[in-house]
Amino acid sequence: MELRVMIIDDDKIFNLMTTVLLRNTGITINPISCTSGQEALALLLSPTTQDTAFLLFLDINMPMMSGWEVLARIEELACPPPIYVVMVTSSIDEADKAKAMSYERVIGYMVKPIKREKLIALKNVIALTDFFSY
Repeated sequence: MELRVMIIDDDKIFNLMTTVLLRNTGITINPISCTSGQEALALLLSPTTQDTAFLLFLDINMPMMSGWEVLARIEELACPPPIYVVMVTSSIDEADKAKAMSYERVIGYMVKPIKREKLIALKNVIALTDFFSY
């Protein structure tokens, strides 16, 4: 199964910086960058997602559709592909972290700016180790 990595954040500069970090840490060579929750959901619901797992770096605070709303929509999917979510935010509010970690699909919570060490540590998360055993 292939792992596709998606950055979902309305800040294009953050998306570019995160793309560079993801490449430099060996997480992925070609991440998908989405600037809205709607754009990300359209890709996740595409019929071409069979035999694909997703790792999402999902911003909490976005206009029109928040990261929480994206998570809720993913939870509603009848038969979604495997989706693992890292919530990304500028919020240091412990309530946000607790809420994020209450979702089964959420495997991490990162405060911006994302640190290289945190990305490298993701390779050791049990749900993801098969994708990085090389």
